[in-house]
Amino acid sequence: CTDQQRWDTIGALGNKYVHTPNLDRLVNEGVSFTNAHCTSPICTSSRSSFLTGYYPMTVRGCKNGAAEWAEAKPLITKTLKDGGYDCGLSGKLHLSTAMAHRPEKRPKDDGYRVYHYSHSPYQTGSANDYIMWGKAQGVDIIDLKSKLGYVPSEYHQTKWCTDMAIDFISEKREWPWLFSWNVFDPHGPFDPPKEYLDRYDIDNLPLPLFRDSDLEQKSIFNDKIYYPGKPKRYSDRQIKIDTS
Repeated sequence: CTDQQRWDTIGALGNKYVHTPNLDRLVNEGVSFTNAHCTSPICTSSRSSFLTGYYPMTVRGCKNGAAEWAEAKPLITKTLKDGGYDCGLSGKLHLSTAMAHRPEKRPKDDGYRVYHYSHSPYQTGSANDYIMWGKAQGVDIIDLKSKLGYVPSEYHQTKWCTDMAIDFISEKREWPWLFSWNVFDPHGPFDPPKEYLDRYDIDNLPLPLFRDSDLEQKSIFNDKIYYPGKPKRYSDRQIKIDTS
């Protein structure tokens, strides 16, 4: 799944300003849920629910930062593995199963045979398989982003996650499989490769719906979250670039 992507950011679902050919193909050749709901609007609690089948309160995953629960509430990948599935993942997960940097917190068996972990493209350390892959290619991803202002498509985390998925799907096997493809995009900070951003006429993009009161409400929200930050106000052009 993509991260923080609204349904109205897809061309096939009515957005005439964006270029989403692969998502359009999924809509046209697959199933598009036009009346779908989740149990929670935030990362950890939503993922904890649809990957375990329990309400967030049951697995004590009601907010970001509270992502650990007992193995008595296994992920669906563990259930599928026990039923004969071959399971893999690339990208983020935002659950205790993703505690690659704290192995003592990771369940003994979460069902994944292949596990390419990268919570964020810019999370440093050996636990980020994407960053380590970049180093193996002779590229410092974070330094590259700092110098260019973006990451070229051949080194982008979205492509890396996709390549990992293709490798897994291409394996010859005689049993069913499941692969969880979890790119960081379009979660901020935004870093589209230049050739993709250049496809848009930024000045002719419409601004998103916004009210000044939205920033006022954010200060109230910040009082109750794990990672509070000050509201930021961007120029109209920067907003258009980010939403493209």
